[in-house]
Amino acid sequence: MMREFGENTPKGAVYSINPALIIILVPIITAATSSIDPLVMIHYGTYVSAVSVFFLVLSTSLPACVLFVITLSIGEAIWSPRLYDYTTTVAPEGREGTYMALSSAPLFLAKLPVGVLSGILLQKYCPENLEEGEERHSKTMWLIIGLMSISSPLMITFFWSYISGGDRVGAGNTNVATRISNGERAMRDDDDMYFQNDDDEDNDSYQHRPLATKLSLPRVRGGGGGSGRSSPVGTLT
Repeated sequence: MMREFGENTPKGAVYSINPALIIILVPIITAATSSIDPLVMIHYGTYVSAVSVFFLVLSTSLPACVLFVITLSIGEAIWSPRLYDYTTTVAPEGREGTYMALSSAPLFLAKLPVGVLSGILLQKYCPENLEEGEERHSKTMWLIIGLMSISSPLMITFFWSYISGGDRVGAGNTNVATRISNGERAMRDDDDMYFQNDDDEDNDSYQHRPLATKLSLPRVRGGGGGSGRSSPVGTLT
């Protein structure tokens, strides 16, 4: 913004839109969409975030920058909290922390190539100092960034059947990918998958599941005159 509009550009005010909207929108959107599968919300949110870049492709102006930040923030409010929800859902019991850390790893791994790429694009299409007769081509730079950004949601769409469960079948002999696309929230239990909307939801709760391990009650010593051997009271499975 400073290279296009000068040093007096209120970049701080524009940047502050993002955290303000995140604080307001995240609890509202999360509460309103809690019954929808996290993967569906991630899918929709990445499209919204990716489309935001194209405001800067259409116009090099301060209002376009504001629309970019607003749209980007709305998309982030949709997908960001549900990414953690999805991560904890697919993680095996007791390994949620490891999976949460791995879900954030791409953000850190991308910092180096993103930094190099942004420097190259700025130097080529939006240089700080212009030679006589030179022009900045910020729209071209943002078009390249937009095409890279939109590739992520497009790949999710293309591989949706595989990402959302492939040909695995949930309760009711209905395709998992179709049910998730329809907004049903999928629950995962080890390698099995079931849905909150299934008729046997109550029977699938933890109160109705058998214990995974056997619990043995203590043995009681025999009474006087006995052989002294301990006799089992019982075993609960």
